[in-house]
Amino acid sequence: MENSKLTLALVLISVVATSSPAADATRTETAYQGLVTLEIPDRWHAIPEDLLELHSLNTTEITGGRIAELYQHGYRPGEPELDFALPQILVQIRESGRLSYRPFLHLPPAEEILGTRGPLIDDLELDEAFFDRDRYLLRLTNTVGTERQNMISILSASFLTERGLFTLHCYTHTTQATVVAPIFERVVDSIHFDDELRYRPRFGDRWPPRPSTVAYAAAALAFIILIALELRRRRRLRS
Repeated sequence: MENSKLTLALVLISVVATSSPAADATRTETAYQGLVTLEIPDRWHAIPEDLLELHSLNTTEITGGRIAELYQHGYRPGEPELDFALPQILVQIRESGRLSYRPFLHLPPAEEILGTRGPLIDDLELDEAFFDRDRYLLRLTNTVGTERQNMISILSASFLTERGLFTLHCYTHTTQATVVAPIFERVVDSIHFDDELRYRPRFGDRWPPRPSTVAYAAAALAFIILIALELRRRRRLRS
């Protein structure tokens, strides 16, 4: 009897694991003229270009022209022709020039990161602001309350590139966040850049150094000079 219960439990665990959204099959999509590849769940469809343009226009209108965001690709499960249906992933490419990674190592206060709220945003809470030094990736997760869509969870993953930023904006209702989050994470983890676009850190990225670094370096240099002078003085005395 105990063996039967154990077998049944193992079968149930197997069914749950294979039916989990995070375990769905994926397909490889390309972006940025083939310089970027990402893995998208098979059941997610590409959002038509005209709807991406409409979404950009709506954002501009909602913010009174203060924000004019352009999105090059978009994906969502179900009907891709719907105007704004969640969950969805929007891909944004900004060719604003290569950025130094140094400013991201010490992020500013949350108030500065959040910026000015739009007129349709009732509430905005920053949940995470983290820079992944290994992947040169800035992650921002926040919860937004809007008049039209209620509470929305947003993950913005911005990769530094040799030309600017490559960002994934991942949207879902907060009630679906626990289920959809693994899908978002898997897509972000799958991002791969061609060598032409992949961010390459440079020595100059660390300059100018932080004031504390300058102070420590100056103190270390002064200490080394004092030691050298003392050794020189002792040699003279011996001679």
